[in-house]
Amino acid sequence: MHTLIASDRTSTERGSAIGLVAGAMARMSSLRFWGAGALVYGGFAAVFFGSGVGFAIPHVQKVCGQAPPDMRFTSTAAGVHEFLDVCGPAGREAYRALQIADLFYPLVFAVFLASSLAVALRLAVPSRPRLVALAAVPFLASAFDYSENACAWLALAAWPRPGVGDGLLGVFSATKTATSWGAGALLLLALGALTVTRCRAWVAAPRDQDGHRPDEQL
Repeated sequence: MHTLIASDRTSTERGSAIGLVAGAMARMSSLRFWGAGALVYGGFAAVFFGSGVGFAIPHVQKVCGQAPPDMRFTSTAAGVHEFLDVCGPAGREAYRALQIADLFYPLVFAVFLASSLAVALRLAVPSRPRLVALAAVPFLASAFDYSENACAWLALAAWPRPGVGDGLLGVFSATKTATSWGAGALLLLALGALTVTRCRAWVAAPRDQDGHRPDEQL
């Protein structure tokens, strides 16, 4: 009896948690919110990935002669230490500036991707509002990204000695990338479901005796 009560309580708490997450994600599913997120992310990403300013990734690649560990699927402790060594003082300063900018990028990216996923899920499966909770997955990727950044700061602080962050950075890079890919796959599935739903609605729409739908009339 006690086991059944505990099980029911756990199920209720789990349902409440999912409901709270779904509610939070639903508030991000408006097109106005998505548009603002897309604008901020587009501007930030253009500078971060495509410019030559001091904190941008292309600048770090130019000074260090290679991509920073953050841009790789994973890296070893030796690889992180070698990167910092090859970079030299100027490169390490550039990498430090990148890490400052990267305090903002994970959140900006997570908000944009989560909003995109929330909009797609809301439109694709309006009868299943709790599925919008899946839009929170990008925030999990963001958490791994911040953990990766923390390891980068530890590696920089420990230089020239090996630091505990050297080995963990690659672990969080891999989990961040895999989770981001998972969120992207969810978005593609939601967009596919939305396309199918809209096509079915178009096929099922009433037509007049000439086979025209009302919205096709002049």
